Amino acid sequence: MEPIHYSSARATLRATALIAWLLVLLPFVLFFWLIRLQRPRAYFAQCYFGSARRILGIKINELGAPSTQRPLLIVSNHASYLDVFIIGSQLPLSFTPKREVRSWPLVGFLCVLADCVFVERKPSQMEEAREEMAERINEGRVLCLFPEGTTSDGKNIKPFKSGFLSLAEMHNLPVQPASLIYTHIGTTPITDEHRDKVAWIGENTTFFGHFLQLLKMPGIKATLVWHSVLSLNDYEGRKELTKAAQEVVVAGVLEHVQ
Repeated sequence: MEPIHYSSARATLRATALIAWLLVLLPFVLFFWLIRLQRPRAYFAQCYFGSARRILGIKINELGAPSTQRPLLIVSNHASYLDVFIIGSQLPLSFTPKREVRSWPLVGFLCVLADCVFVERKPSQMEEAREEMAERINEGRVLCLFPEGTTSDGKNIKPFKSGFLSLAEMHNLPVQPASLIYTHIGTTPITDEHRDKVAWIGENTTFFGHFLQLLKMPGIKATLVWHSVLSLNDYEGRKELTKAAQEVVVAGVLEHVQ
């Protein structure tokens, strides 16, 4: 198997380009933020996610397409902070990252600009987040949830928490499952040996250390599978809907994972 070649020069160029492009778009995003124009702000956020994804050397094999239904709830497996760059580059949407993401370099700032809802995972503090999500839904927007509640290794998907889909139950939202699989680093297939180089569990290394190593790596290839929309009306309740969404996502991952 071909070894992965790391380059400090590559990391420097990418970091410089990411910051420079952010500075170019920042005045536009802040302007639309201040005058509360959500659609242009969301467009520029999507534009940055797409540009950042290309700067990072991430290529996507996209199968299917996001639904045009609005409002819409997207549910996906969660392996890495790169998930935000990949899914966020495909359409204007709001993510629901955990609250500590807000303090992460670059990613946290982008989530703020993209009007994400930062969630405290404690049940007692979920109500405030649900109210913010409901606002987005009432505006006919797209929300993206990671119902695992944390990152996995990208292959062994953790159980979906049905509480994350309570909005679908409360507002009878269409739910579109999506499977995201990281397949290659450069030309090297991602197997169990390399999975933690892209997937970030958080226990093994700091965010900064992991991101720095990722900047040094050659390009990454990922497959994004958009599945058919699920309707709560076809299931007995939220738990059954959650189970069905997980089965679809897991099947999509296992079909493409090495």
